[in-house]
Amino acid sequence: MHDHDSEEESTFVSLLTAHQSVLRGFVISLLPGCPEVEDVIQNTNAVLWKKRREFTLGSNFNAWVLKTARFQVMAQQQRLKREKRAPLDEDVLALIANEASTAAPHQANTQMHDLNTCLEQLSLKDQELVLHRYWKKAGLIDYAKSCGRSVGSLKVALYRVRSTLRNCIEIKQSSRESATL
Repeated sequence: MHDHDSEEESTFVSLLTAHQSVLRGFVISLLPGCPEVEDVIQNTNAVLWKKRREFTLGSNFNAWVLKTARFQVMAQQQRLKREKRAPLDEDVLALIANEASTAAPHQANTQMHDLNTCLEQLSLKDQELVLHRYWKKAGLIDYAKSCGRSVGSLKVALYRVRSTLRNCIEIKQSSRESATL
């Protein structure tokens, strides 16, 4: 391998790493509650790596990542549709994808930063619940047994936590918007 190739691959890896939160947010927004989200992200990364030589450094990496992810989501959507498990109608999926892909990457990074900041403000018990439900993709029944709570109480707690997170993020966005005026 030539030094130039190694340098380009290093730059590509840096770009890909920097765009993981945007990619993750995009895929999650198109496949809400879908346990295969991690698979779609992994498949997208694999396709991006395979096609890395097709990307022109200096062009819009974000757009390229999201376009590739959109095709991977559409393929997953077709599989889910065959299994009668599609989370979103294709028209809704297209609308969300268009909206998300036109958002500036810094906006998505800011939103992810806000979400992380708001998550840190939750109690440890609520953080564990969110981690278990959305990152580990495990069912509430097993978690309810392990923590000695009912599934119903966990659903209520998740609703409350999501509401708290939504309010926290809205406050952060609102304060940022008023600071720019």
